[in-house]
Amino acid sequence: MSVSNRELSWALLIPPLVVPALGALFYFVILPEGNLGKSAYTVIKLFTLIYPFLFLRHIGLGGIIRRRRHDPAAQWPRWRVVMFTGLATGLAIAGVGFLLMETPLGDVVREGADRVSSKAEGLGFKDHFVLFAVFVSVIHSGVEEFYWRWFAYGQLRRKMTRWAAHLVAAGAFGGHHLIITLQFFPVALAFFLTGCVVVGGVIWSIMYERQGTIIGCWVSHLCVDVMLMVIGFQLIMGG
Repeated sequence: MSVSNRELSWALLIPPLVVPALGALFYFVILPEGNLGKSAYTVIKLFTLIYPFLFLRHIGLGGIIRRRRHDPAAQWPRWRVVMFTGLATGLAIAGVGFLLMETPLGDVVREGADRVSSKAEGLGFKDHFVLFAVFVSVIHSGVEEFYWRWFAYGQLRRKMTRWAAHLVAAGAFGGHHLIITLQFFPVALAFFLTGCVVVGGVIWSIMYERQGTIIGCWVSHLCVDVMLMVIGFQLIMGG
């Protein structure tokens, strides 16, 4: 087996599955305001970017943009199909999100506007929300696809069945979202929103598996984050 094809041990794989949730618990619940909370947020985001790079010599770069060549059975779709699928799924999910905001569910979300606005001010991005939104939608979405789909799912599928890997990776992806949404919304709504995140994670890992690249997932994720940032802007500026 080549160096780029070796799997990571569970001892190396479990930390990246749980650290984002533990970090969210720290900077959103334990120390939600002040420089220490902001520093913790920065450290966790740097972790998600840096940790996978520690193993690039071990697992290789295939599957980020360049498709893996060692899989002769794979019939990767053309790039225009990758881009179209990413855009179509992203716009479809975003459209559902905007439609839900026009239902009674949207009224429950808007009831948390003051808490969202207060948290944004405490973390220091309320006054620079547009720049924050651009960063989250364009850069952070790409980092999350690199981390959760290429690295986490990509390694999990070497150690378990395909659908188990989809669910474990998506569940871990939803973990830190659950901690965050619990700070703003009722428990039932927080679990519903986290369930939506988990479903999104499964959709994106399936796309990654079938397309051999994170580009389509990134485009889809970007569209969804734009929707979330638009809703966030309405909550924060109206909160």
